[in-house]
Amino acid sequence: MENDTSKWINVPNCLTILRMLLIPVFLIAYDRLPEKRYISMCIFALASATDCLDGYLARKNNQITSFGKLCDPLADKLMVLSILFCLAFDGYLAPEKYSFLNMVILISMLVKEFIMMCGSMVMLQKGVVVQANKLGKAATCLFVLGILLVFPWHGVDALHSVGHVVVVLAALTSICALVSYVFSCVKKLNALKIN
Repeated sequence: MENDTSKWINVPNCLTILRMLLIPVFLIAYDRLPEKRYISMCIFALASATDCLDGYLARKNNQITSFGKLCDPLADKLMVLSILFCLAFDGYLAPEKYSFLNMVILISMLVKEFIMMCGSMVMLQKGVVVQANKLGKAATCLFVLGILLVFPWHGVDALHSVGHVVVVLAALTSICALVSYVFSCVKKLNALKIN
């Protein structure tokens, strides 16, 4: 990671940091304003917008840094996991007759992220930053869409039902991203051994 702060202090990275700072704001709004869930949903939507914007600006302005490669997906994971935690415990991630899926989805995502975090630490010790892959980005996008649909800010059952399906698809895509990540790490470690 760069030692010269001028190399990593830029708009995309500031947006990534902002996204991290919005997580506790979301959690407070969700907990303290249960009758005004649209407020916490707007905070989540704003955080999601910064995710799209920081990646676009980083590529457009050639401001891709090691900090961004590492912290952008970390911010995504923390944001999504925080919201999944809230929604799972309130029973919004799955239909009532399949309520057990709330905890299955949450626990599987926590285990998946723990494995990826351990893998990232191992790779960093080797001096390698493994970027988020397309499957990981797709899973994040699906989670954002699914969360917006199941979020308790509207009373439309049809939207909730579609959201439940999207959340399950997001979880499955996320598991596929983990498998792809593991293969990528193994490949990079083997390349280091050869060199």
